[in-house]
Amino acid sequence: MEDCFNENTKEHVDSNTRTETNSSPPSNSNSCLKFFQYHGVPEAQGFSTFGIARGALIMSNVVYSTALIVLASKDAGCSEDDDDACDLKVYGFKPSSLISNIAILSGLLSAFFMPVIGAVVDFTPHRRLTGLLASVLIIVIQTTQIFLFDSTWFIMAVLQAIAALAYQVFILTIYAYLPEISRKVGNEKMTIYSSRFIIVQYAVQLLFLVLVGAVQSVIGLDDVNTARASQGMNVVWIAIFFYWGWRLMPANPAMHKLPEGHSILTEGFRQNWRTAKNINTHFKGGVRWFLLGTVFSEASVSAITTLSVIYLSDSLELGGNKIIIFFVVTLICAPIGSKISVFATNRTNPNVSWQMSMLFIFTTLIIGVVTLESIMSDITNYIWGMFIGIGLGWYYSTENQFFSSCVPKGIEAELSGFFVYCSQILIWLPPLVFTLLMENDIAQRWGIAVSSSLFLVAIGLLRCAAPWETIMEESLCESHSLQKNDDDDINDGNKVDEVQESSNPTVTT
Repeated sequence: MEDCFNENTKEHVDSNTRTETNSSPPSNSNSCLKFFQYHGVPEAQGFSTFGIARGALIMSNVVYSTALIVLASKDAGCSEDDDDACDLKVYGFKPSSLISNIAILSGLLSAFFMPVIGAVVDFTPHRRLTGLLASVLIIVIQTTQIFLFDSTWFIMAVLQAIAALAYQVFILTIYAYLPEISRKVGNEKMTIYSSRFIIVQYAVQLLFLVLVGAVQSVIGLDDVNTARASQGMNVVWIAIFFYWGWRLMPANPAMHKLPEGHSILTEGFRQNWRTAKNINTHFKGGVRWFLLGTVFSEASVSAITTLSVIYLSDSLELGGNKIIIFFVVTLICAPIGSKISVFATNRTNPNVSWQMSMLFIFTTLIIGVVTLESIMSDITNYIWGMFIGIGLGWYYSTENQFFSSCVPKGIEAELSGFFVYCSQILIWLPPLVFTLLMENDIAQRWGIAVSSSLFLVAIGLLRCAAPWETIMEESLCESHSLQKNDDDDINDGNKVDEVQESSNPTVTT
């Protein structure tokens, strides 16, 4: 297995180094990236630059969500002086359900449209263009959302769901570059890169929140005006770094030719079915369990940011400024988790480390929701946020490393799309459960507990994976076996002349 690793890695690094020599940005562009050298790999520099944009975008949406709850409560007739959760409804739901409902809608849209977008990425040479257009759409929506008023809050909430879909399209396109980066630099450097990507993103999230908090304190803004100011800052920020990031990312040719007579609108769904069968047959030691774990773990981890805003606002009665402080504390501690990820992964392996991170987050969430409401102390709330930050930094760093290591050579872009799709399959479930519990007057802490329990399902699935040495051997030495199965599936369902002659298997979101 070690011989296979050395041969494949050397061959891939050499070939990709030659390719990137021609596709690298001008030298004056690289001179601006001294802090993000990443051994001269443009895709790594671009991915890290996107982390700067993502950090500001995510935190601005957290601030914006708080303002949406305030305006929804006002529209429902809730009193600002009432410390108890408001039971009045607007548009048929409690104001607190607004944010979780947005998450439900965006999750369902993502689960439905991701296969179509994945087909565009796979069957056309427009991966980079697709990500670029998604970035532009995000900027347009974020700009529109600056105009948040009593009369526009519901429209802005709908735009929030659309922006979340555009964000997932963007994520799909940039994650396709991760395995390619790993092949160039090797697993050891990729472990460091994965940690650095997370550190950069969380550092920017922290910086952006501190700036927003400073503006709020100095000018004396309320929650709604703070959201407007945050969106204005965010638009300028993401426009700069989206532009910078896409300058670094190379354009890619189409991975596969669309079979004659097939529609790109439906081919993604067909390919997802074939992908699932192929992975289950040929890559069942590592990739299969990683993707199954992703389905459940991403549903829980994605709900943390969404549902925590509601829980902090209603159950723990934190105002907008204290919610900002909570997330500042969380972000300060995220790099600690990223460093723990490197330590734990080097002493075990990405699979074990990833499971440990999930168990850490689950335990932290359960302890918090069981104890915090009886204590009602800002200090203990912030300590809770500290441990959540450590868990999230650990989780995301290890997930990136696991994914980039276990993907078979030659199908990186295709499996990247399928990975993003798997992360969206159940993303709507925790917000739905949370909304149902709230609408039936069940305490929000039980919604947090049920949502986080999906981590346990993911851990159970990952325990079934093969030993790490077998996973590495599978990813580096057996990728070509997928092609035969893929072609056989096409032959079974279509005419022989529809079979494409691509050298790589087709695995599409």
